[in-house]
Amino acid sequence: MVANAAELARAAADSRPGDVIVLRDGEWRDAALAVHGEDLTVRAETPGKVVLSGRSTLSISGARVEVSGVLFEGASTESDLIRFRTSTSRQAVECRVTDCAIVDSNPVDTATNTKWVSLYGARNQVDHCYFAGKKNLGTTLVVWLPASGESNYHWIHHNHFGPRPFLGVNGAETIRVGDSATQTTRSYTLVESNYFDQCDGEVEIISNKSCENVYRGNSFENCAGTLTLRHGDRCLVTGNHFFGQGKRNTGGVRVIGEDHRVLGNYFEGLRGTGTRAALCLMNGIPDSPPAGYFQVKRALIGYNTMVDCTEALVVGYSSGADVILPPVECLIAGNAATSEVRVLDEKAQVRWQANRFPAPDLQALAQPARMNAKNTGCSWRS
Repeated sequence: MVANAAELARAAADSRPGDVIVLRDGEWRDAALAVHGEDLTVRAETPGKVVLSGRSTLSISGARVEVSGVLFEGASTESDLIRFRTSTSRQAVECRVTDCAIVDSNPVDTATNTKWVSLYGARNQVDHCYFAGKKNLGTTLVVWLPASGESNYHWIHHNHFGPRPFLGVNGAETIRVGDSATQTTRSYTLVESNYFDQCDGEVEIISNKSCENVYRGNSFENCAGTLTLRHGDRCLVTGNHFFGQGKRNTGGVRVIGEDHRVLGNYFEGLRGTGTRAALCLMNGIPDSPPAGYFQVKRALIGYNTMVDCTEALVVGYSSGADVILPPVECLIAGNAATSEVRVLDEKAQVRWQANRFPAPDLQALAQPARMNAKNTGCSWRS
């Protein structure tokens, strides 16, 4: 049993594999908790009764360290409330944060950039946690990729990401995996079985910025944004559910980059258009800079269902005069929609196969054969 940060540090230093350190119930104010160890468990005496307030932070490193039951709440100006490293040279491997919560831990100035969880190292988990009420600049949870290009294989699962109000500027994502500088790195992060509830911070609820990630079995409800494959290639988005319930700007999946697969997702009641459509394939920029838009190539969009969405599918959306490269070599197959499908760039190279879409408005949408010779087999059926 420990009652403050100094006691925790000593207990961790003296620990042996298999030990359990218990944090005494109460308010831990301005406590910089640091745990480095191996095969070590740190838990609250009573889950939710260890309250970290003020300038408190939690840092873990080593191998197979697990922390559970702590609650962050109250105003905080600290970035990285939870970080998976205790120094740049001491990072976490196969460590876990579970059954924890961060609620309304915001600086007074919403322009102050803070992150709530920063994942470093490799093969770490964040699961069964609750995060809600982030009102300031900065991503709620970030996966940081090393400049060396090593993969990290993190697992983010069974968390509840609660309401996050609209910020009005870029940089208010709920999850970001990588960044523009590391977008070619193969992260292999798995984000699955999470619940996103009213995550309205900005257009990107999840911002993918690395390669080979999987987004599986998540639920998005009343979220004014999209799961955005912003940078990186070869990601899989499958078995997710998006429920807009008629709320303004609710969206689905936005695709940018190469060899992505969007399979077997369900979209209902989404009111977003353009980049916030249920499914949007963007145009790209020639010789795109790292922070620009890379051309969509070889996307597979299959077996998705779109019910009562303002725009079910948009192909070739351009966000600027230089965004002129249409999607190419894409297959859209086995999808079903009850609402509008729009192809905005007649040069898009898309093969349509066995879809069930409403008949197009030919005044607003050119016939598939005119748009692309490969658009054979498109089934426009009500």
